[in-house]
Amino acid sequence: MLGRIEYLFFALFVVLVFTADARSQGSVAPDRVVVSYPSKSITSFPILETAQRRGFFRRENLDVSAVYMRGGIDIKAVITGDADFGTGSTTAVTAFVAGAPLRVVMSLNSYVDQALYAQPKYRTLAELKGQSIGSLNPGGLVDTLLRRVIVQNGLSPERDFILLNMGGTPERYAALKSGTLAASMLSAPHSLHAEKEGFTKIAATRDYVDVPGTALVAHADKIKKQPEMIKRFLRATLRSMNYIRENRADTTQMIGREFGMAPDIAAPAYDKLVELLSVNGKLRVDGYQLLIDFARAAQKVERAIPAAQLVDERLLDEVIRETGIKR
Repeated sequence: MLGRIEYLFFALFVVLVFTADARSQGSVAPDRVVVSYPSKSITSFPILETAQRRGFFRRENLDVSAVYMRGGIDIKAVITGDADFGTGSTTAVTAFVAGAPLRVVMSLNSYVDQALYAQPKYRTLAELKGQSIGSLNPGGLVDTLLRRVIVQNGLSPERDFILLNMGGTPERYAALKSGTLAASMLSAPHSLHAEKEGFTKIAATRDYVDVPGTALVAHADKIKKQPEMIKRFLRATLRSMNYIRENRADTTQMIGREFGMAPDIAAPAYDKLVELLSVNGKLRVDGYQLLIDFARAAQKVERAIPAAQLVDERLLDEVIRETGIKR
């Protein structure tokens, strides 16, 4: 009788242990992840929104918050640990050249979406001589690209034009529409509105200098301490990018809703997004070398800084190898 009672207690103990283990396995708290972004851009925001809305982050047991932070602050948050990832990759390059321990871990956009648009009466860059052109902060990417376009057309940024720091794309577009500016640098979706409204597309910066677009940035210490979390985030992001490519109707509706676009603008905005999307998240080291050299010139840093110190694709390569994602 005693043996039977001992057996029953042992069996109950085993059941309780397995039940507790099963519960603990099924209730592992998700990792909280903060992603900073400097603007709600067509180039990157739909990727994060799709991963959230379609459950790709949740599938990887990630509780992700995409938080708007003004340009500059977004990358400072990554440096201080207040954000796990940033998408202001150009700002990150500037900070990296200044000594910040940042790494670019995955590409979202293969190239930069920037073009120069002018009032309808102007047809060429030469016709804009002496006029005001809306740019961004001196030494930043938009301003650097604009200057490259001007110089490669045989003109001088300082002598031939008045370059104005007009803030973000919405502010520059509003100034162009009001007639305050003769021309301005724009990106989608504002560039799509400008084309529809008859403004002249003077130049696309990609035709003059080909540098990579938006990418995911992380702190070097986080890569060392939380590699598995980063891999799960990268895997969810890749799934989101593939979903966008393969689901035009759903993604176009999301773009229209999130950006307040009419269908006739949301459709070409989707096409622009797909055109910009990185093939498989891989980073172009040569393009980042250009960005680093731009930042070195702006900061008057004479020592050489190889892009290989900034680009870290080790975890991305593992994700691609493990999941078989080829696109």
